This record gives sequence, C-alpha cells and structure tokens, in this order.
Amino acid sequence: MRIMSVLCLMLMSATAHAEVFKCMEKFGKAVYQSRPCTDTSKEQQLDIKTTPDPAQEAAAKAKLEAVQAEYQAQKTSAAERQTKQNQEAAAIESARRSALLQQQQAEAQQKQAEALERQNRFLFRPLNVLR
Repeated sequence: MRIMSVLCLMLMSATAHAEVFKCMEKFGKAVYQSRPCTDTSKEQQLDIKTTPDPAQEAAAKAKLEAVQAEYQAQKTSAAERQTKQNQEAAAIESARRSALLQQQQAEAQQKQAEALERQNRFLFRPLNVLR
C-alpha cells in the first residue's frame, strides 16, 4: 500500500510547478526552499521542468500498474489462504462437536442401562414369603 502511495505522489509531483532555491548557508550547508535566499547566503535558482518527460511518465505508470497487479495478487492469495483456514477450523470444530455429542450420548445410554439394571434387580428379586 505504501508503494502505491509513493508512486501516486511521484506521478502527481511530476506535473507540479514550483520554484526551488538552493541556498548555501554558513559553513557550506545547502538548504532547499521555495522562497528566495536571505542576503547572508548565496543563492542559486534551480530550473525545474514543468512538463514531465513522456517516457518517464509512461514508465512510472507501467511500474504503478505492475505494483498494483502484484498487490492485488497478494491480496487475493491472502484471502484464499484465510478462506481455507476458516474452512479447516470449521471442520475441526464440527468434528469436536460430533465427538462431544457421541460421548454425551454414550454416557446417557450408560445411565439408562444402569437404571434398567436397578429396576430389574428390584422387580426380579427373590420374595421372602412368610409362613
């Protein structure tokens, strides 16, 4: 995303028109500014082309399109990976729930079998007949 922003700014700045002054400060430090230099510094006006070179502009546009295509491909690839991960996570969650339900069902059947066992012991217990 940063690359696209930089390239867009480069394309837009190619058509901008401004005066730039190169001023030499004390101790030889070069300062670039949009205003004329002060009296204490040396001034040199830089000639900036107002019309961009068509070949450079075409190359910049081609590079921008290539970067955009690469970005879109990476974005699509990331979306596909995310979708695959989501599907795998859903399959794992489904298997976990299925196993949990089977375990609960087995526990319920075990309790039911124990209850029937107690009921049968009570119903078919030996009777003590008093004489």
